[in-house]
Amino acid sequence: MRNNNLLNTLFLLGGLVFLTTSCFSDLEVEPIDPDDTTANVVYTDPAAYRQVLAKLYAGLSLSGQEGPSGQPDINGIDEGFSTYLRQYWKAQELSTDEAVIAWNDGNIHDFEDMDWDANNEFLRAMYDRLYFQIALCNEFLRESTDEKLDSRGQSDLKGEMVAYRAEARFLRALSYWHALDMFRNVPFVLEADGVGFFLPEQISAVDLFQWLEDEIKDIEPDMLGPGANEYGRADKGALWMLAAKLYINAESYTGQSRAADCVEFCTKVINAGYELEEDYSHLFLADNDNSSEIIFPVLFDGANSRTFGGMTFIMHAAIGGDMQASEFGMDGGWGGTRTTSAFVSKFPEVGGSVVEPVFGSGDYTLLNVPGDYQGWVPEDDNTALASLNDDGIYTGYIYFPADQLGFKFADGGWATNWGDTGADGTLEPGGDNIAAPAAGFYQVDVDLNALTYTLTPTNWGIIGDATAGGWDNDTDMTYNEADGAWEITTDLTGGEMKFRANDGWDIDFGDSGADALLDRGGDNIAIPGGGNYTIKLYLGKPDYTYSIISNTNDDRKMFFTEGQTLEITDVSQFTQGYAITKWRNVDRAGNPGKDLTYPDTDFPMFRLADAYLMYAEATLRGGNGDQGLALGYVNELRNRAGAGNITADELTLDFLLDERGRELYWECHRRTDLVRFGQFTDGDYHWPLKGNSLEGTSVAGFRDIFPIPSSDLGVNPKLSQNDGY
Repeated sequence: MRNNNLLNTLFLLGGLVFLTTSCFSDLEVEPIDPDDTTANVVYTDPAAYRQVLAKLYAGLSLSGQEGPSGQPDINGIDEGFSTYLRQYWKAQELSTDEAVIAWNDGNIHDFEDMDWDANNEFLRAMYDRLYFQIALCNEFLRESTDEKLDSRGQSDLKGEMVAYRAEARFLRALSYWHALDMFRNVPFVLEADGVGFFLPEQISAVDLFQWLEDEIKDIEPDMLGPGANEYGRADKGALWMLAAKLYINAESYTGQSRAADCVEFCTKVINAGYELEEDYSHLFLADNDNSSEIIFPVLFDGANSRTFGGMTFIMHAAIGGDMQASEFGMDGGWGGTRTTSAFVSKFPEVGGSVVEPVFGSGDYTLLNVPGDYQGWVPEDDNTALASLNDDGIYTGYIYFPADQLGFKFADGGWATNWGDTGADGTLEPGGDNIAAPAAGFYQVDVDLNALTYTLTPTNWGIIGDATAGGWDNDTDMTYNEADGAWEITTDLTGGEMKFRANDGWDIDFGDSGADALLDRGGDNIAIPGGGNYTIKLYLGKPDYTYSIISNTNDDRKMFFTEGQTLEITDVSQFTQGYAITKWRNVDRAGNPGKDLTYPDTDFPMFRLADAYLMYAEATLRGGNGDQGLALGYVNELRNRAGAGNITADELTLDFLLDERGRELYWECHRRTDLVRFGQFTDGDYHWPLKGNSLEGTSVAGFRDIFPIPSSDLGVNPKLSQNDGY
């Protein structure tokens, strides 16, 4: 960690108690006398301005005045629960497909169930933290005007104060954006409103959006250039990212698209000199302060900024079950957070489209087919036909490797066998050998009631909108004699497919139970994500089965599966649901952080990859971006992860929603993304536990935003509750 020294500096300012944490390499000051209780006394020391600015940044990570607990900033909730980042993470992640939590703290499961109300204590803590942060920023702005500096004989600070005030306004705008995004119509207060008992007016989402847009533009000239500020402090790059986030979500907030503005600000960020981290995993390590991809982090330091919220929570809560905490640079796990099978399926090689074949699951009456092709062994059940209904009618598939190979039908031995004397398609007990006319793979049908049989040569392929030929043209498979399977290695896109023979619909197979057992004319097989796959079709045994294995190894896939089930039936059990291993308190060399309880890993609130994905999305939404650049940016991210390129046709909004999940999961984007794409509440995307259902179900659309907490409604008659609550 760089420049994150926790200062034991305690003072009273505007009725608020501050503990400062430094984001400045040269900030080493003595503690201010705790008996000083007025701003004029505190600001006698010019260094106090930097200390208070540091507190504004610390407000995103820490919880109070002592660390990790004691003298909290806000009351009414456990201090470890109350930190800005911890509450923001819960609201943005636990309400989505990306995260669940095992604990039973208060009404925490309202997030997963999506049945929160205005009395939810965690929503109240988030709301209170937002306005505490806004109050800190307002107070700093009141006390750092030119008039205040002149009155204190500190006019020489005016130059550096321009950038400080711009940073404070950025941090205030960040919190107002979070308030807009989560609560929409919220109380609005600025530094000009003064201090003391004050009931702020409620601002509409449309007006708050406009204020944020104007504020960002007004701040921009005073912010330091991209990379010109010290690590952890905001610069123009952070401001441009905030603008891009505002514009990409504009339709959710105001009903009007601002995609072109999003493209403009993403372009500024992309051209500002930031660079993608070569190794995706390095973004989430204890020395991620070395990454040139991170544009604006929330800082953590195991020695100097201790909290039970923030990254301490995110990392400890994700460790449990058979996981070894030491591998993550931590001293233990809290056994809390995992993910759902719906999110796992975004990575095809882990779930969803990966299918393992199932052999020997059925108990059928068999008819053996001894012959030249298998050594005339009448007891070989691996080359038998099956009667699905035990009615004397048998079907199966036989591969004959050469022309004119003879065979017969037998009932488990030579005592009862049938051949075809006269080669007329009728069977006689003990009849002559039957000859397959040419080498090939045949569907063989036998009716022992009518004593008839047919041989139908088949060649197999795949078809569907997930395949290169769509639903109009088969993609041919090749028979692998050694493996006893038809196979193909090919690129697929997200969609559906089936197996069919001879380029027609007379013989086709799907999977009606999604159980890897094929059914004649069965349901389409889902391929949830694009990539390169090896597909095998096994028709040589009584159970018809198949496999689909992804050849794409997406490095962003960071799951712990040992001892974990994919599906969740009891959310309180940590071992249900795959665990996430994205965050580690170790550096790139594998060395643990300064402290095993409180990690050094910073939280990347804004990073370059998000700008790439927003550019692509805004371009697709009509933002006049360059389609070629958009595709290139997405493929840069995929190539970094080893996931492979996609084509221009595959770059769709649905694809980007999934790709944002794969790239940015557990980084506090998911709820906002799902709302923007119309899939958070009443869309057709359901994930396990959504709507308090194991399978997932839709919920009312008003839950796209959270309610104004009843604790604030009760004291401010100027506020109205959001619709539906």
